[in-house]
Amino acid sequence: MKQTSKVLSIILALLMIFSVTVSAAASLTLDSAKIGDTDLSAATTIRSNDVIDLTFSADVTSDEAILTTNLTKIKVRNAAGEAVNGPTVSVVGKKKLSVSLGGIDKADYTLTIGKKFQDVNGNTLAADVSIPFTVNKGDGSGSGGGNNPLTFGGATVNDADLSGATLKGNETIVLQFDRGMKTYETDNAALITVKKADGSNASYTVLPVDDSNDTTKQQIKVQLGGLEDGDYTLTIGKNLKANNGNTLGTKVEINFTVKGDDQGSGNKLSSIFDTLLNFFKMIINFFKGLFTK
Repeated sequence: MKQTSKVLSIILALLMIFSVTVSAAASLTLDSAKIGDTDLSAATTIRSNDVIDLTFSADVTSDEAILTTNLTKIKVRNAAGEAVNGPTVSVVGKKKLSVSLGGIDKADYTLTIGKKFQDVNGNTLAADVSIPFTVNKGDGSGSGGGNNPLTFGGATVNDADLSGATLKGNETIVLQFDRGMKTYETDNAALITVKKADGSNASYTVLPVDDSNDTTKQQIKVQLGGLEDGDYTLTIGKNLKANNGNTLGTKVEINFTVKGDDQGSGNKLSSIFDTLLNFFKMIINFFKGLFTK
């Protein structure tokens, strides 16, 4: 009887540990707010037409009803705390949203996200998020380096940043911009390359732009063609052009690694649960063996 009591106590303690681990893993956080590769902060000075990328720790877009509510929780506010007109929020991926500033005036602003912002499982932010920033650069053709520069919002694979990532050789890379990219898609395709570390061409296809909705019309997708393991560089030419003729102005290079057996960042949480599950199976089998002796 005492032995049974001890066994039950051990199992209960393990279950409590598992419960705390699951709870911690499921909490919603804002992982990053970036302009390209730069963190958004009080020290950040940006252009009036830049795009702010918001990456969360869980899926916040797949449930349409939750997404609709979430979009109302994201605001750009002026120094008086009033929400300003112009900025728009778009879906980039399951865990990622982008805020296009839309040519707002040069001034100090704060990006706010209400604490009731939630993921598809109902987990909310622990507190309101407020990130101050300054707009004092216009969208003109001066130091920005292009014809009213087109803004590159980042490259992702399975909602994770491409830069420095390790992925499988047949993934699809999503390139995010701040305006429509359909009109010049043939010319643009020639300005996007994927090369091996030795400079030779890799196998890939720049897919036609899907202009059926506001999100995908601002994206260019690159399908990798079963790349072998190794290091690669994706390059976007500075003359990449939006529907209205605006160009990027600056060449973009992003390095990443292909490894066929890598699980990718999208499956890290699944891997943690699998490890815990295997651990509990081992414990259960141990006690089964103990009782059958």
